Amino acid sequence: MTDSMEDQAKPDAGLLQQRIAHWVQEFGVSPQHAVLTSAQKRGCARIIDQFVHAMWQQHGRLPEKWSAKSVEQCCLTSMPQQGGVTPAMLLAMPPVLVAFVDFLQEREVIRNGTVLIRAVHRVQERLLRSGDARHGKSGRGQESEAGLPEALEGDPLEGLRRMAAQIAREMARQRPALISRAAMENLEQQPLLVFDIFQLIVEEFLIEQRPDDFRISACFMLLAHALRNIRFGMERHFEWAVELDREFQSMVVKRAEEESLPPQLLAGVVESLADARLAPSPGLLEAYEERIVQYTQRDELPTRGQIDAMFETLVDEHGGDPFAIGETLSQMTRALPFDAQSALIGEFAASSLPGMKDAVVILCLHSEENVRLEALHWLQHHAKQVTPSALRRLIVIRNWLPELERKRLDVLIKSARTKGVECAQWPEGMVIQGVRSSRLDGVGAASLLISMPVKPGKARIGGLLLKQGVGIADAWITPLITRHEAASTFRQVMQQEFFLEVSQEYLYTAIRHHLAVGLASGQPPAVGLLQLAELVVATTWIPERLDGRQLVERVIGSERPKADDAGVVEQIVQASDAGIDLSRITSSWFEESQEVVDFMENTRIRSRERLTRQVLERFCEPKREVWAERCAWTAFWLREQSVKARSMEELDFHFAILARELYRGRPLHELPLMRRIAERTMVGGVV
Repeated sequence: MTDSMEDQAKPDAGLLQQRIAHWVQEFGVSPQHAVLTSAQKRGCARIIDQFVHAMWQQHGRLPEKWSAKSVEQCCLTSMPQQGGVTPAMLLAMPPVLVAFVDFLQEREVIRNGTVLIRAVHRVQERLLRSGDARHGKSGRGQESEAGLPEALEGDPLEGLRRMAAQIAREMARQRPALISRAAMENLEQQPLLVFDIFQLIVEEFLIEQRPDDFRISACFMLLAHALRNIRFGMERHFEWAVELDREFQSMVVKRAEEESLPPQLLAGVVESLADARLAPSPGLLEAYEERIVQYTQRDELPTRGQIDAMFETLVDEHGGDPFAIGETLSQMTRALPFDAQSALIGEFAASSLPGMKDAVVILCLHSEENVRLEALHWLQHHAKQVTPSALRRLIVIRNWLPELERKRLDVLIKSARTKGVECAQWPEGMVIQGVRSSRLDGVGAASLLISMPVKPGKARIGGLLLKQGVGIADAWITPLITRHEAASTFRQVMQQEFFLEVSQEYLYTAIRHHLAVGLASGQPPAVGLLQLAELVVATTWIPERLDGRQLVERVIGSERPKADDAGVVEQIVQASDAGIDLSRITSSWFEESQEVVDFMENTRIRSRERLTRQVLERFCEPKREVWAERCAWTAFWLREQSVKARSMEELDFHFAILARELYRGRPLHELPLMRRIAERTMVGGVV
């Protein structure tokens, strides 16, 4: 059989179905298929089948005759009218069609793939800007075919309720509250769900009975994740993301003006924005302050005794844990005006209750500089009352802070010691039983999981999110859980991403490097890193930035003769786009930005070869160092595997050579891996 149907003016249904089945089979093992998400892969066969049939039956066109206009009409008009095509399927369709069109062009079935891909980009933009795809009539039980899990099929609110309920149950059991891979993919694909999540939060707050705190926390967790996806879009200068952030915050302000929304709800929204590292608008902060004033006017201002009683309750609820108290303090100060924020931090610093003053130390790692400076100011004001454990923590984080804050911290430490405060001894540290690290994804982010047995049958898990060019973006510790729960958590997380078991040397090297990266941008690490450092008595976590070239030399090591053999190097370079494990590691690597979308939309270049060269020159070459560093860290990650799979042998050396070629300035078009990254950029620029 050939792939062409040019000689088939009117193929019968059986022949057309054979052609489609053949394409789907070949597409399923293609590089284009590899970059799709798991949800898109599940739904791609049905999407392709329905689209090709719709193009022939309703537009009279086989692939060789597809045009930009017919593709747009089919996606936006014909497909929604077909039976069994759900709104969720429409939202999953554009990325699948982009990959499929690229596959057909590579197979020379079509010749205008670039034009068609631009048309699908326009379809994606229309769907993102329209709420129709979310609120139309939807079928049930379409998980395997529609490409989206049942949790978000049909009524979005009902699906989100079930998702929040599941997360809340895990929270109630004191287990890690994890959002499933499928749910994360759906929140990424459907940014408009942020409005549905807010509606769910409003409903939870307005129920007559006492709201379920775990369920509300779960809802805000979903909101923060949805907002984080918007922030990722804003970082890439996507216009839809900027507009969506503005529209969401304006909607919240309008609802606050029209309805009796409690200040705790608005505080949660502000906190979720802060968690996503999005700036609350002046209008939102003003609305929150107005609600605070309205509520405080209903009751008399609290007396000194009532404030002390409130603090005692706070300490009791958190068992004196300064990290938990610090998190509450951080939440309480996020939406306050500066004067009120400073006064509250001062109240905590002046308190004699165990854990309160230590909680102010936690604020020294706050994401906002003014909060960190206020915490240092009030601790200096009460230096004589700094606790021994607080002093120890201040010494630990000294090297994690930007220079100005480090100087102020030095004065504080000296003042506390002069006034007789003794530094507390380190507790007996936990043993790290194992470390697992994910691959570096398309934005250079990697997750690490650390297992720590506490006593027979009990364990704790630590987690880190490291991001290239950013630093330690997140860190967390589970409460005490059973070994069974720990094993279940590991299984759940490792189903979501490609993890390898790695050495403690990799863990410590990565932490020190990313501490230095964060410092370079004036951003201290996430608070959870301090808690993790205390648990494992990590006294050597001092910032130390590693140049990617150093990692390359470390990986090459004793393989120097092979690394200097021109024939071996060329063989590795030419094989840099082959192999299943290579594809698993690099499948999410491509350039993504509004600039890429604009270029692909406006370019008149149709030649695949010329377009690939343009993408390499315009978007990949300016980030050569970024790609070289990503290859270098991937090589180090592979070298530090505790147990190497036979299929992954030599891959560390492979990526080290690729990184070295990039650092040495080899033309990008000579590197098949970079060509593949450019090709993914051409077809992966849809949101």
